[in-house]
Amino acid sequence: SKLIQTLLNLKEWALVGSSADERHHIERLFGAQGHQQGRSDQDRLPPVRGYRYARCLGRYEGFGERMRLSAILIALIVMLPAVLSGQHYYSMAGERPETDSIRPNELSASIRSALFFRNNEYNARSVKGYTLPGARVSAFASYLLPAAHGVKLSLGVSTLNYWGASRYPAGIAYSDLPYWTDYNDYVRLRILPYVQAMLKPTATTALMLGNIAGGTAHGLIEPIYNPELDLTADPEAGVQFRGDWTRFRMDVWVNWMSMIFKNDNHQESFVFGLSTTSKLLSGEGKWRLELPLQAIATHRGGEYNWAQQDTVHTWVNGAVGLKLSYRPRTDKPMQIWGSAYGVAALSSGGYFPYERGWGGYLSLGMDLEHFAFRTDYWYGRHYVSPFAAPFANSLTYDKQPLTNGWGDYIRLYADYSWRMARSVSLAAVARVWFQPSDRFAMSHALELTMRIDPNFPIAFLKGNH
Repeated sequence: SKLIQTLLNLKEWALVGSSADERHHIERLFGAQGHQQGRSDQDRLPPVRGYRYARCLGRYEGFGERMRLSAILIALIVMLPAVLSGQHYYSMAGERPETDSIRPNELSASIRSALFFRNNEYNARSVKGYTLPGARVSAFASYLLPAAHGVKLSLGVSTLNYWGASRYPAGIAYSDLPYWTDYNDYVRLRILPYVQAMLKPTATTALMLGNIAGGTAHGLIEPIYNPELDLTADPEAGVQFRGDWTRFRMDVWVNWMSMIFKNDNHQESFVFGLSTTSKLLSGEGKWRLELPLQAIATHRGGEYNWAQQDTVHTWVNGAVGLKLSYRPRTDKPMQIWGSAYGVAALSSGGYFPYERGWGGYLSLGMDLEHFAFRTDYWYGRHYVSPFAAPFANSLTYDKQPLTNGWGDYIRLYADYSWRMARSVSLAAVARVWFQPSDRFAMSHALELTMRIDPNFPIAFLKGNH
C-alpha cells in the first residue's frame, strides 16, 4: 500500500505545473484512463504587478553593437538542444494550477525564479528600444489545511533585480502611466512580501486573497495586456476567484496596486479584470471551438486624498472572440489554431487624446512537440490600453495621437524551448513586427530565459485544525 501511495504521489507531483501535453504523457505513463487535457498553459504563469523602471529602459548607442548582440542571441536559438517542451516560454512559469488537488497537512517550500535577457529594438516613433537583463525570484513556505477541498497559506518574499541597476522606483504604479508624481522615492533593492491564502470551496474552484495568480496567467490578449510585464512588474495582490469546469473557465480578480493615506502624493490605484472561456466544442476529438470574453478596468483616483487636482481617471478595455483549434492526431502534441477578436476601449477623465476606440486582432499559430510558431495582425483606431503590448495603442512614443488616428502591425513569433527537468527550463524567443501604416517599419525582440522552480516537501504535520 505504501508503494502504491508513493506512485500516486509521484504522479500528482508530476502533474503539478505541467503543460496539457505533458500531463497527457504522465497519465499514459501511470496507466490512467480517460484523462483530461487540462487547462491552458497560460493559467500557470506567475503573478505580476505593474511598473516599469525608467533607468533600465535605455537603448544601446551603436547600431553595430545592437546587431552583434542580436546575432549572438540568434545563434543561441539555433544551437539549443532538441529536447523541447514546444510551448511559449511564459507558459513554463512554476505556478501550481489553483484547481489542482491539495494534500492536507503538508508543509512545503517553493522557489519560483526566472533569469532573463531580453533585447528590444523598436521603431522609435512608437516605442523606444531598451534591454531587460535580470532576474525575479519568489521564495515561500506553504502549509495545507484539511478544510473544505483544501486551504493553503503561503508566506515568503519576492524580489526583482536588473543587472547594472543601482536603484528602483518604490512606487507601485507604472512609471509611464498618467497622474503619478511619486517618482523620487527610490530603494536600493526591491523586496516585497509574498502572502497568499487560498481556499478551494469545490474541487474545480479557488478563492485567493493576498498575492494572486496574475499577469499572463489571466490569459489576456496582447492589445489589452503586454506579456513582457512578467519581467518588469510587481506581483499582483488583491482578491481573485477562479473556476475551471467542463464547458466553462472563469477568472475574476481585483489587483490593488496602491492604497493611499492622507496627503500622499500619489493616487489610489486598482485594476478589475474578467477573463472567461466558453467551450463550444471540446472533448477528446480533433476539433475545439472556444468563445473567450475579456475585460479590464484600470482606475486612478481616491476620495481620501485631494492633494492633486483632476485625479480621477478610468480606462476600460474589452474583447470578445472565437478560437478554433485542430489536432491532427490526438496522441501527438501537434496543434494548429486560429483566433479572431473584436476589441473596444473606453475611458473617462481625459489625459489620452481618445476616449473611445476599437480594433481587430487576428492570430494563426502552430504548436509542435519542439517548436511554437504564430503570426498576428492588429488594426486599431483611436485605441488606447494602459497595459497594451508595443504598437497596439494609436499613439506615438510621447503619447500624441497618430497622424491618421489608427495603427496596425503584423507580428511573427517563433519559440524554441528545452525543458531539462520538470522544474528547470530554458527558452529562446524571437519576435518581429512590421507596421504597414508606417511604411512597414520593422522592429524585433530577442529573448533568452531560464526558469528554475523547485518544490521541497518538508513534512506532513497532523494537528487539530
